[in-house]
Amino acid sequence: MNNSELLVRRENYLIVQEYLEYLLNVKNRNSKSVERYRFWLRWLLLWAMEQPLEKADRIKPPFSHYISTLDLAPESQKKVMETVRAFFRWAKMYHDRRFAALPAYWVEDLNPIKVSRGNSIDYVTLEDVLKIVQLPIDGNNLALRRDQAMAALLFLSGARAGAATSLPIQALHLEAQYPFLEQKPALGVQTKNGKSATTFLHNIPELLENVRSWDAFVRKNCPGGYPWYAPIHQRWGEQRLADLTPGKHRSIALNRRLTILEQAAGLPHRSPHKYRHGYAVYGLQHCQTMAQYHALSRNLMHANIAITDECYVHLEEAERGKLLDQISRNPCQQADDELQALLMKLDRQDLHRAITLAAGLLMKR
Repeated sequence: MNNSELLVRRENYLIVQEYLEYLLNVKNRNSKSVERYRFWLRWLLLWAMEQPLEKADRIKPPFSHYISTLDLAPESQKKVMETVRAFFRWAKMYHDRRFAALPAYWVEDLNPIKVSRGNSIDYVTLEDVLKIVQLPIDGNNLALRRDQAMAALLFLSGARAGAATSLPIQALHLEAQYPFLEQKPALGVQTKNGKSATTFLHNIPELLENVRSWDAFVRKNCPGGYPWYAPIHQRWGEQRLADLTPGKHRSIALNRRLTILEQAAGLPHRSPHKYRHGYAVYGLQHCQTMAQYHALSRNLMHANIAITDECYVHLEEAERGKLLDQISRNPCQQADDELQALLMKLDRQDLHRAITLAAGLLMKR
C-alpha cells in the first residue's frame, strides 16, 4: 500500500468493505466479480481520501471530473462510474440516516460516460475456420490436431477461451440430435461470473467432423473428467497425452497456439475471442425470426438480448439498409373482402374451430 492510500478515511474503507460483502453474501455475486468491484471502488476511496463519503457532493473536484483525468480506458471509466453509483444507491438505502444529507439527484447524476464503439467488429469468418480445419496435419502431431479441433469448436460454440479450455470430456455431447456443451462450473468449467448454462453448436458439418474426430480420440484414451483441450507431453519429437493438471493460464496458451495454425493457413492472427465474435456474426446473419435471435443471445450466455444488440449493433447497422430496401419492394397486403365477409358470418364457436383448422393446415405445409 502506498502513502496516498494510507490517508484513506477508515470509515470510508469500512463501508466499502461492507458493500462488497453484501454483494458476495446477499446478492450472491461471484467472488471474481466482487474483486473487480473492489478495484473500481478503489478509485472512489482515493478520490475522497480523508473526506467522508456521506458528503461526497461537496468534494472537489467532482468525481466525474476526477475519473476523466485518470489514465483509464473509456470502458474502465464507464465501469467505475456504474459501480460507484450502485454503491451510493445501496448506501442511501441501507445507511439512510448516515447518507440522508447526500442528495439523491447527485447519486443519479453519476452517469457513466458513453463509450464510442468502432464502426466494425473484428471476427473470424467461416471461411477462415474452414482453411484451418483443412490444413493437412500429421496424425502423430497431437498438439496441432487438438488446436485445430479447438479452433473449430470455438467457432461452433461461441464459448469463451476460459470455458473452452477447461471443458472436461464429459461436458461435450456431440452425438446428441442437437450437439451441445455443458458450460457448468459444477463440472469445473471456468465461465464468466460463474454462470452455468447448456449451449448448442452451429450445425456446420465440415467443422463438426473435425471436432468429433478429436473427441473420439480423447474419449478412447482418457476418462470423462479429463480436459477436452488435453495437455500434451513432448519429448524427443514424440507427443503423448499427459497426465498433468492443466495450468491456470491455458487460455493464454491457446492464443499462442492458434497463431501457429493461422500462419500455416495464411491468415492474420486473431484471439480466441474473435472466434466467439465469428460464432455470433454467423448466427446473426442466418437468423430469420425473433425466436432464433433470442436463442442465439441465450447461447452466448448474455443476460438479455440488449447486451447482444450492444455488442453487435454495427453488424445490424450494416444490414438494416438491405432489410428496409426489401420491405419497400414487398407488395402491399390487400384485404380479401370475400374471405372477410365469409368469416364475419361465423359465430364465435365456429370462428374458433376455423382458426384451429387453419393452424393445423399451416403446420402441414
